[in-house]
Amino acid sequence: MQSLEDLLSRADSEAALSRAARLQGDARLVDYLRRQDFSGPQYQQFIQRLMEYGWRTLISWSADGVIFERTARAGRPVPAHMVQTSWGEHERSQVVTDTVLKGTIIFREHGLVRAKWNAAAGAGLPTYFVGASILAFRPVYIRWFNDHRLGQAELDRGPADADDGPHAHPDIPDQRATDPAKAATTYDDIAHLRQQLPDSQLREALSWIAFGYSHAQAAQLVGLTPKALERRLARARARITDQGPHQAHVGEGGAR
Repeated sequence: MQSLEDLLSRADSEAALSRAARLQGDARLVDYLRRQDFSGPQYQQFIQRLMEYGWRTLISWSADGVIFERTARAGRPVPAHMVQTSWGEHERSQVVTDTVLKGTIIFREHGLVRAKWNAAAGAGLPTYFVGASILAFRPVYIRWFNDHRLGQAELDRGPADADDGPHAHPDIPDQRATDPAKAATTYDDIAHLRQQLPDSQLREALSWIAFGYSHAQAAQLVGLTPKALERRLARARARITDQGPHQAHVGEGGAR
């Protein structure tokens, strides 16, 4: 009969073998994507899965304050007076989404293109992606904190001639916040337009631009030069204008 120590040792060995196999699989995947210059539909599918994993992880950490511990451990602490653990779900979602988007740039440029990720170091791709997002968190959060504080201060101050002083309209919502109905309409419009665009890189670039990224940043994320992206966008605009917004078809004129 095996002892508890034998069973635990066997479990540890099996876990180590499984981990090694996952790391080898990650290494093969990176080699495959490198041959495609980390672009194209397969790369987009790969990065989308990592972004979803990173978003779920960081949204959980932001709910209980672990995110501030993690970024401090990474050498990028948020100033103590800015740390919040009672911020709302919408606010956390906004910050985490921007963090993951910027983390994607770090992950692609440093981890993949510059080959900083190495299976021999022991971290799998999902873990490395979360680490890249952690590095992006501090500047995103500080910008949000300052913008949020400024927006609230403007609302609290009120007009100089208000009858009831600085708190004459405390129930007016922050006008910087996204109106859910307007956001839903905007994303419906984006989704409709994206279906008419001629290739997957262009559709993905439009999504980054819709999130507030510059054309240069969007181009980098999808593996294009800024000039190449501008040329593709110009051709797409001309095509959609010529055919009308509801006449273009998915895949028409797409990359071969």
